[in-house]
Amino acid sequence: MNWSLIIVAILLGIALGLWIMLRRESKKAVTLLSEKEFVENMRKGQLVDLRKKEEFDAGHINGARNIPFVNLTRNPGKLRRDLPIYLYCEKGKVCKRAALVLYGKGYENIYQLQGGLTNWTGPLKKTTKK
Repeated sequence: MNWSLIIVAILLGIALGLWIMLRRESKKAVTLLSEKEFVENMRKGQLVDLRKKEEFDAGHINGARNIPFVNLTRNPGKLRRDLPIYLYCEKGKVCKRAALVLYGKGYENIYQLQGGLTNWTGPLKKTTKK
């Protein structure tokens, strides 16, 4: 019997199980919205851009607060629990991780721009340096 193959098979099974569990949790944590749905609702809550400050300054959705993912994971208390949270990042992957963090800390009503800013067709506001 080849023990190394058995161990590899067990580890792959564990990894697959964790992946399935995280995927299921992320679906509970965040609701994907089309651009149209996002635009219709984003003013009813907290609009958060999860990208780095330099990316935010280069162009962001008007009204968004810049809370980079790293900062959000350290201090989610900047966000109110009683208002919906509308997240976006470049392509959407960071949003899923951020939503899991927020959901794990008791936040609810978390929404994400499907496809991220890459698929955004609306206007962007640039931050001018003074």
